[in-house]
Amino acid sequence: MSIGNRLAKWWGSRQSGTDDAGALKDRLDQTYRTQTALLQQVRRGVADVATSRKRVDLQLTTIAQQAAQLDRQASDAVAAGRDDDARAALTRKVALEKTADELRARRDDLLAEERKLEQSALTIEQDVESFRIRKDTLSARHTAASARAEINSATSGINSTVSEVGQAMEAAERRTREMEARSDAVDELVQEGVIGTAGESADDALARQFDAALGTDTDAGPVLDAGTTAEVDRQLEQISHDQARPDQDVEGDDDQKPVQN
Repeated sequence: MSIGNRLAKWWGSRQSGTDDAGALKDRLDQTYRTQTALLQQVRRGVADVATSRKRVDLQLTTIAQQAAQLDRQASDAVAAGRDDDARAALTRKVALEKTADELRARRDDLLAEERKLEQSALTIEQDVESFRIRKDTLSARHTAASARAEINSATSGINSTVSEVGQAMEAAERRTREMEARSDAVDELVQEGVIGTAGESADDALARQFDAALGTDTDAGPVLDAGTTAEVDRQLEQISHDQARPDQDVEGDDDQKPVQN
């Protein structure tokens, strides 16, 4: 895998991790908002029940006042000898008392419901607060884990990149050594005359090849071994001797020629 592909893969995993963290945070926040909304509904229910209970209390107070007034009217009617008026007042009073009994029962039910809702609201509030703490803790842990994962991914990507760069450098060094060896081989072939240099004639190349085969130094001449040197000296002496013999033959002929008078 190339360096570019590795970096792209690392960046994609990093973006994916970031998206997951954002999605998790959104879900937690949405759940917290839902629980908070439910808590608000329970609190409104408690307030509504309390309002109804207070309204019943006001009705009971009004009925108690009316019952007391009817009781006074009945007493006044009896004192005045109007028993029928007294009976009518007492009848209305008894009806109000029955209504008051029903309202008191209703008030007790509302009070029990109010206390129940208050307890539910307290429980929900505690649950919401506990969830909020867990949410914040989980978000912090997830953020830390994501950061650590990004660091690990970055470190892994850097190590992979460095490794690939090192391999590329080794390959480049290997190719460089091969080119250097090839250049040295070409130089050696040129030196031996196998390959001609630029601008060199065929005769010059052949002569240079011959000199290289003999171990010739272009500045100091051929470098010969002892046997070759002796053979060269012998042939040189033979040539010198052969050149000297015609002169000796001429002198001998002159000595043998008769003297004429």
